[in-house]
Amino acid sequence: MSDRWRLVAGHVPEDWVLVLLLCASILALVDALQELRRPAIPLRLRARLGLFGLRLSAITILGLVVAELTIVEERVTPTGPQVVVLVDRSASMALADADDDDDEASGGLARIERVRRLWGESADARKRWREAGLSVDVRTFAREQATLTRADAETLELVADGDDSDLTGALVELGRAAEAGEGRPLAAVIVLSDGLVVADPAAEAPLISAAEALEVPITTVSAGAPLIRDLAVRRANTGEFAFVENVSEIDAEIVAHGYEGASITIRLERDGQVIGETTSPAPADGVPLRLRFEVKPDRIGHFVYTVAIDPTQGEATLDNNRWSTVVKVLRDKVRVLHVAGRPDWDVRALRTLLGRDPNVELLSYYILRGADDSDREDPSAPLSLIAFPTDQLFAEELGTFDLIVLHNFDALSHQVGRYLGDIARYVENGGAVVVIGGDLGLATGDYKDGRLGSVLPVVVAAPAGLERARFRPQLTQAGLRHPITAWLSDPRLDGWSKLPAFDSFNPLRLRDDAPGATTLLQHPDGAPLLAVAEPGRGRSIVLATGASWRLGFAPDLPLLDGARPYDLLWLGITRWLLRDGAAQRLSVDVAPAIVAPGESFDLRAAALSASYQPEPEVAIDWTIRPLFAASADDDGDADEPGPAVASGSWVTDSLGRQTSRVGPLPAGAYEVLAHRRPPPDDPDAPVASARRVLLIEAAHRELAEVDADPGEARLADLAARTGGDALRARDGDLLPATLELRPPTAGASADHRVESRREVPLWDGFPALTLLLAAFGGEWILRRRLGLT
Repeated sequence: MSDRWRLVAGHVPEDWVLVLLLCASILALVDALQELRRPAIPLRLRARLGLFGLRLSAITILGLVVAELTIVEERVTPTGPQVVVLVDRSASMALADADDDDDEASGGLARIERVRRLWGESADARKRWREAGLSVDVRTFAREQATLTRADAETLELVADGDDSDLTGALVELGRAAEAGEGRPLAAVIVLSDGLVVADPAAEAPLISAAEALEVPITTVSAGAPLIRDLAVRRANTGEFAFVENVSEIDAEIVAHGYEGASITIRLERDGQVIGETTSPAPADGVPLRLRFEVKPDRIGHFVYTVAIDPTQGEATLDNNRWSTVVKVLRDKVRVLHVAGRPDWDVRALRTLLGRDPNVELLSYYILRGADDSDREDPSAPLSLIAFPTDQLFAEELGTFDLIVLHNFDALSHQVGRYLGDIARYVENGGAVVVIGGDLGLATGDYKDGRLGSVLPVVVAAPAGLERARFRPQLTQAGLRHPITAWLSDPRLDGWSKLPAFDSFNPLRLRDDAPGATTLLQHPDGAPLLAVAEPGRGRSIVLATGASWRLGFAPDLPLLDGARPYDLLWLGITRWLLRDGAAQRLSVDVAPAIVAPGESFDLRAAALSASYQPEPEVAIDWTIRPLFAASADDDGDADEPGPAVASGSWVTDSLGRQTSRVGPLPAGAYEVLAHRRPPPDDPDAPVASARRVLLIEAAHRELAEVDADPGEARLADLAARTGGDALRARDGDLLPATLELRPPTAGASADHRVESRREVPLWDGFPALTLLLAAFGGEWILRRRLGLT
């Protein structure tokens, strides 16, 4: 330390005041000098000098008072440039590893504890740095950087739970601050880490570039040890999209340390439910075990797919035993098999509608000749222009279709009857079928053997016949709310009065024992006209008329938002049968689908009217709840979803949309459920709903690599490239008392830190006033005694 004295002005007058005071002072001194040189006045030289001295003293003291001059005494310590210490607080720093077999048997030591021990034992070295004038700034880094307080920096009391190790970003931020001239000049960097700071080899080059760009020595301390016991899912490649009923492959890579040869079980889960499992011996340390699962999604939507390793005793962490991602399952194309008994207007209308949809792959057959015609001339003549591939369609390729339409089809007459049981099983396993009436099929009792009838919503045990009397269908209470027929409640249609009447009807009866059997449209006598059912995992519809085509071709046909009633009817039928989310006329979305812990996200909803146009002023309630519990039961089944973690309500805007900002939420998988609010007069009415999954990504990607050996080599290379020292905490190395520093810039001046400060004002108080009065008064008295005016 040293003492430093300074004279400080407490008040500096404005420029014009300074000029005025300076001129007055000069004039006063000039006047005093002229008196010294006046020969007419007989004064001794001593008297003349006395007058001039008093005048000069008065002006000087007056200047001290006006400028409020103060003497400042400071005790200072010289300070040098800045040293930044970067402490890794990522999740891998909490792992325990060991240096030898004995330590491993005891569980080893957490890497962050090794760093704390080294930091504490290096207290003398850190004291030497401060005495040398170095400014030490201790920061942590993970996904982001943070500066520690002086108390925390002394003990390194921090939690290692960061979900990333962005050392490159931390070095880039130091370079940006140095380039902008922020703070003291950077002289050295110390990195305390396990070195697992890059996600893949491609990230090595940016790390080296960021380090070399600082142009300062980087001293590294490796926190890891060579022995660790752990199983990890290093990565799982699922792809963002999959297609329903198409086989998709999910590749997984498993890495083991300390379990070579042990039997491990790897599971594939969808929304917490196990859909695949395999057992394999654990590979050698660090050698990847590559696995491949094949999945065939059976429905569209968003799902969380997870590759998981069953926990094994002694693992360093279980956080890296799972790798989850969100997969959106789409329909590639809707594959439709359309079989008609004969060509007519109803067949033509449906073939045209399906054929012009680019998302539909239509395979359509209809019969040109009846069975009776084959008795003429050539009994073996085919009943269609091309051979009807019955066996190929209904035995070999049945499962490849998304929808089967039996359109006024007399199945028994065309050798399809023996496959009706296969069609029923197809529906129960998740398929969809529509049976359309007319003068064949339902009318002639082609489904009376009960095989296909077991999955239909109506009784087909006997021929239904065909009625030709004109009638106007009626919308049932269930049809008012069902996505297939809700559009018919539009007041512009005035019931059915503005729609054409039908002239074809197969009188049937609703099955009481059919799962989900519901009548949406009925004949005036109450018999079902349009009925639906949900047998097994599939869906079925019976449309007991061959006259629905009139909804698309009648004169003066009303349009709803530009769409024909026929189009709306079949749009609703196909969307409901195929479980298209749009059939609910409500959708919910999350952006992004995978969210980092601690971040918020956007929750969006969109509502459609019965005619599939944006619908404003729709009340929607939403809830977010855990998709499944963190652990599964012994049989592999996930627990029931947990209680809601967030909820709210919306009213859609003029575009039928609404958005909320939600979060942050804890790490895990969640499902978002949205429901249209039921009408106040019917609170028990079924409502449209939508579902979406959300993944709050935990730190498993940070823990995909746990072996510290590559990190130790990486830190040593970083130190060698920048001229720093490479230390290893497990060897008992301590921080050097004399750091490798960047040479000072030529011409740079040393800075100091003020340890104490004392001020002595020269203008304030009685002494200054006494001196000022003595100077002016002394000159006045002396002039009077000398006889001067």
